[in-house]
Amino acid sequence: MRQAARKHSFNNSEQLKSQRRQQRTVIDQKWQCASNVDSLEQLDTFHRAIRPYLCLAQVFGMMPLANVLSNDPQLVKFQLRSSGTFFSMLFLLLGGFKTMRLTAKLIEGGINAKNIVGVVFFSSGMIICLNFISLARGWSRLIVPWNGIDIIMLFPPYAPTKRSLRFKLLITGCTLGCLTLAEHCLYYASSYYNYSMQFLNCQANVTRVPLRGYMNKEFAGFFDNMPYNFIFIFYSFFLNFTFTFIWNFMDTFIILISIGLAQRFQQFATRVLSLANRHVTDAVWHELRMHHILLCELMDLVEANMSHIVLLSCLNNIYFICNKLLTIFTKLRYPINYAYFWYSLLFLLGRTCTVFMCASRIHEASLLPLEVLSMVPSDHWTEEVQRFTHQVNNQFIGLSGSRLFYLTRQSFFGMMATLVYYEFMLLQLDAKNNNDLPALCV
Repeated sequence: MRQAARKHSFNNSEQLKSQRRQQRTVIDQKWQCASNVDSLEQLDTFHRAIRPYLCLAQVFGMMPLANVLSNDPQLVKFQLRSSGTFFSMLFLLLGGFKTMRLTAKLIEGGINAKNIVGVVFFSSGMIICLNFISLARGWSRLIVPWNGIDIIMLFPPYAPTKRSLRFKLLITGCTLGCLTLAEHCLYYASSYYNYSMQFLNCQANVTRVPLRGYMNKEFAGFFDNMPYNFIFIFYSFFLNFTFTFIWNFMDTFIILISIGLAQRFQQFATRVLSLANRHVTDAVWHELRMHHILLCELMDLVEANMSHIVLLSCLNNIYFICNKLLTIFTKLRYPINYAYFWYSLLFLLGRTCTVFMCASRIHEASLLPLEVLSMVPSDHWTEEVQRFTHQVNNQFIGLSGSRLFYLTRQSFFGMMATLVYYEFMLLQLDAKNNNDLPALCV
């Protein structure tokens, strides 16, 4: 009996020593990563995953940051005198000129719900750009704490994820980018086909469609006062593509941020769920509570920097969805027009849905620890467990639009219900309207 007890005691002692050795190894690795920039590059941090998108954003006048490719997130910061800031200022200048020309043409021809879309599109693009410049100014205050949390959660006792964060962001960004590019190309294909059919059917003895006429029609008389050459043709197409990119990038960026946050909250929840039906010491509950505080502080930082962008994204999407629904019963002349309209509408609805669904996963993952905390028996209910439970219960975790609403499944379904009601109203109004196609040659 004594030999068996001695053997059992020896095994427990060896097990504790092994656990301590593992803990010391993990602590040494964390310190090495925190002090060694090259070691950070090997980790699946959010900074490493988001870097390609920050580089792409700079090309289009957004996120003017210096040292974007640096392995050290502390070096990635806003600089007034940089190429990124120059591109941002240039874009705002050219975009402002385009918006003023569109506004002047709109005032001359009269304003209505359909022809004001262009001005709203370009104006909102400039506001989005200004919001991202503001985000760039506080980017270092956001990404450095985020990187610190990544270092903690990429080592045991936190379990690794099935898919790396970098892989998830790459697949998401490439998918949305390809869909955006397809929509943009389909728009020009539809627009050019409309113009060419009108020109060929309404002009006598012509067999070729002049590109200059299409350019003048498409870009609101821009070439009436500007020379028609390659530079200004490139400028016209690039500016339109830039505004399209900015609008789509705003939603994409919110989705990428949501994926990054949801993954860390899910990792935290997985660790807590693994403690179900086990005796947990106060030291472990304390460590978990401290890590939860770090995640909540990170969430507050993201909220402080992103809430205006989230609000702008939702307002933008709702406006353009309503505008599309306004013309849903309008007859179109050619199949390519229908293809573009339905692709554009479904892509817009799908992108809006993705924003809400990805962001809602943050809130859902933040509530998972309550399942384990509610099962802690009364004889193990300590002050640390009570504090942790109170902390999880009393802090709402999730992205919001300037605290006016949160991106959750409930708010998404509420928004969809409002849009369905709006569509039924349009159905009633449409019954009284004449939807015949206008004459081709007017």
